[in-house]
Amino acid sequence: MPIGSLPPSHASISIILAEYDIEIKEVETNKFTLDSRSLENGDVFIALKGEMSDGRDYINKAITKGASLVIVDTEDVDAHGKITLNQGIQVICFYELTKHLGQLVARYYLGLSRKLFGIAVTGTNGKTSVAQLVASLSSLVGTKAGAIGTMGVQFFDGTQHNEKIGETINTTPDVISAHSFCCALKNKGAERFCIEASSHGLHQNRLQGLNITTGIFTNLTQDHLDYHQTMDKYAAAKRRLMAQHGLNSLVVNIDDQEGLTWIEASGGQKQVCVYSCAAERPSLCGEHVYLWASNLRYMHSGCTFLLDSSWGNYDINLPLIGNFNIYNLLAALGALVLQGEHLQELVNKIGQLRGVPGRMELFESPQHANIIVDYAHTPDALKQALISAKQHTMSNLIVVFGCGGDRDASKRSVMGEVSEKWADIVYLTQDNSRSESPDKIINDIELGITDKTKVHKYIDRETAIKQAYLGSKNGDLIVVAGKGHEEYLEINGVREYYNERDYVNKLTSGNIL
Repeated sequence: MPIGSLPPSHASISIILAEYDIEIKEVETNKFTLDSRSLENGDVFIALKGEMSDGRDYINKAITKGASLVIVDTEDVDAHGKITLNQGIQVICFYELTKHLGQLVARYYLGLSRKLFGIAVTGTNGKTSVAQLVASLSSLVGTKAGAIGTMGVQFFDGTQHNEKIGETINTTPDVISAHSFCCALKNKGAERFCIEASSHGLHQNRLQGLNITTGIFTNLTQDHLDYHQTMDKYAAAKRRLMAQHGLNSLVVNIDDQEGLTWIEASGGQKQVCVYSCAAERPSLCGEHVYLWASNLRYMHSGCTFLLDSSWGNYDINLPLIGNFNIYNLLAALGALVLQGEHLQELVNKIGQLRGVPGRMELFESPQHANIIVDYAHTPDALKQALISAKQHTMSNLIVVFGCGGDRDASKRSVMGEVSEKWADIVYLTQDNSRSESPDKIINDIELGITDKTKVHKYIDRETAIKQAYLGSKNGDLIVVAGKGHEEYLEINGVREYYNERDYVNKLTSGNIL
């Protein structure tokens, strides 16, 4: 539920269910919810079988907390529409509810969530930055917009100060929350939204019923194999975005091999805009509308490049650090142009862009190394962060990072290998060890590092950052990777408050000895 807001206006639940051949006694309802823990009096409880738990086991709890109606998913077609009473509350069986929930929620909220132009961005890395760039650029050219994803729900009204109006638990919120957030954005005045589409979210159909007409593919590298098991299944989950109802255009990174698979899989049924930063102009730029960045130059606090596109050529001065931010910008520009914005107007606003908190965010120091705080927590994301950072320094590149516990352990040694290859000095530390021993995780990372002399190990994350900083000299550059915008460390099942951006800011400002 959006911060400090009331549930959207809604339609009669009995009228909506009648469209699915279900007749119930009309009841007063408040909003839909999947989580009995957050249920409020008058809510409609949707009982689905999830990945980790079965909502049907919480029906009694939901009713006790004040649910006015319960709708239960069933795989038995003959059970569809059957109603039982539990403590006087109607419990309704709905055949294959998961396939209809998005449309059901959209109808319940009077179609308000579908009155925005939607863009969905998927890929291993870059989703958050692209979503934020889309919303920011859209608002700067006059179309107010929202971004939904890892950093919550943010409303951009064209000023430099975007407003956070909702919290998200997952990168892609559940389908009910997604529609509710879109309603909140519409009520704030937004006309467009960009949502991060994770592989989990796509696999679980969390975008169902949203008015998404443009999809963006950024890249594909190893991640979430604990969930998908294989890279082929992971890639296939990402490509499910192309099956989104109403999606008619794609923006595809053709410097990533998987991007070519996307173009082939689209079968010529959707308009495709390709983008690239390749050294030479790709041949696909002649087959599709395109955006190609060349003559890339890296400065202390940004990048310059020549933009060659189907809509004209421009000299770009991007006030963001890192090669991948050029890719992120191209993706955002492509999606907005496909939705009707003019490239010239968008280009004119690039100089007003601000970095996304915790995404290659630069903190400058007058005495020691500057520090970049980044969310990179996969092998490829760490590699790209280090490659990009190296382009902005002529001295030592220092990295501070760890790996999460109770997650894909196979990437730990790979990230160690990446750190040794691309950084001059490596500090290994804690990063959401959860139920695992942080010492074991650090040792797993170190297995990928051949030259142990460049490795320093500190369990305490702040200590690791401080030691890296104090051991650096002016002109060096430190990348602190893994936490980014997050404000917690999860240790032994408990989330402790931890704000890395705040700590680094105090450290570089001289407020921490």
